Amino acid sequence: MKTLLLFLSLISLTANSFAATADLSSLSLKEVSYKALHFALSTQVTKTDSYYLSGEFPTRIESTLVPILAGVGKPIGQNHEATGFTTAAVVNILAQTYLDHPELKNEAPLNQIPGALASAAHTFKRYEQGAAFNFYPARMNKGVWVRRPVNMTLLPIWHGFTNVPNDADTSSAVLTAKIYNARINQIEYSIPRASLLEFSKYRDLSRNPQFYNGRNQLVNSGAFMTWLYDEKNPDMPRFYFSSSAKGERIPFNVNDVDCVVNANILKMAALSGNANMPGREATCAMLNAQITNDKHKDCGIYYPNTLNLAYALASSEKAGESCITQNSHDLMIKKIIKMQTAEGAWFNEGNIWQDPTLTTAYALASLLQYANPRDPLVHQALVYGVHYLLKNARQKDGIIYWDADNFFTATAIARSLIMWISEAYTNAIIADVFLKMAKEFPEYSVTEYINLNVSETP
Repeated sequence: MKTLLLFLSLISLTANSFAATADLSSLSLKEVSYKALHFALSTQVTKTDSYYLSGEFPTRIESTLVPILAGVGKPIGQNHEATGFTTAAVVNILAQTYLDHPELKNEAPLNQIPGALASAAHTFKRYEQGAAFNFYPARMNKGVWVRRPVNMTLLPIWHGFTNVPNDADTSSAVLTAKIYNARINQIEYSIPRASLLEFSKYRDLSRNPQFYNGRNQLVNSGAFMTWLYDEKNPDMPRFYFSSSAKGERIPFNVNDVDCVVNANILKMAALSGNANMPGREATCAMLNAQITNDKHKDCGIYYPNTLNLAYALASSEKAGESCITQNSHDLMIKKIIKMQTAEGAWFNEGNIWQDPTLTTAYALASLLQYANPRDPLVHQALVYGVHYLLKNARQKDGIIYWDADNFFTATAIARSLIMWISEAYTNAIIADVFLKMAKEFPEYSVTEYINLNVSETP
């Protein structure tokens, strides 16, 4: 099975994957960062089409053999996907990068970020539904408003299955993006109380756990649940293939708890000055327990990357959240350093999708947040990681960038089978990491990073 999945992933590679390795020898690390940031910004849609609104950041979906045989996804190539989640996720990285480097805000391409945020903010209305936001835009189907993928190859039997309710991840990401946009573009905005109440209303209390949570002993944790919908609602269709007209439904009928989703909610709450919203204390306890029990690769249902939790928590701390203990910080630092390979890269644990580019970027961003970069082991890990990323830069038609890795997935059942990919997301994180490294270690040139003998301690 693993061989078939790998084969299918190879034949679905885009033309960008065959670009040449980039020559970065004439550039500083700051300039390389600007190249990655420029590429991320350049992917923003500038003209509304049948898939995207102007201002959105595109997503591609790659399906593997099992879902393709079931009528979900293309056998060769990838579908485009319009979702407010991707746009918000990219906006939040760009915004934090902009805020972290006020001395550079008038330099291109950082000076393009406020405009990119403003353009993106206009698109969120497409996903708004009541006090929260949906992963998919609404569409009319036989006289009924439904939610489902815009472009994904999907047999009609799955149309009802994908008619999902609002979710906490999209909602928290979009609300975070709206706060960042207001702050950077000097607009009056505060999260409506009704929106905050949506998160606290749906928590992991007095319920039977979803099977994946149950397997990981995540039961009645009090943390926030993914779907902003009552799983016991008698009006929710229980038959997986019920038509869209029957109404929205949680996939497989049972709500779930995702540790990365919870970290993203904490980020939104802290950034908006609502850090003490009901559910925070239980969520913090759950997240610290997941770290103590080394559940990094398992606790993110929709995030199968091992280091996504560490990265999400680093992002929430940048926004002002402070509930992760020093012991958890120490455990994350130890784990990240232990996971690094001899070539300087980080790979996923127990996942067919190794995603070394994005996993390495997550590791570097997390270490820069949690650890002392002057500590010898941390310093070595950081420098080796930059070496790996620089060695794997791509160049095509004079543009320097990094191939996108998988950053999001479908349900627990399809956790390694259907993957979301975003060039903007991957390159924005790399740009952020390189800018921080250029400031932290100005003595290192790009040539020195690239020519580093990773068998020796720098």
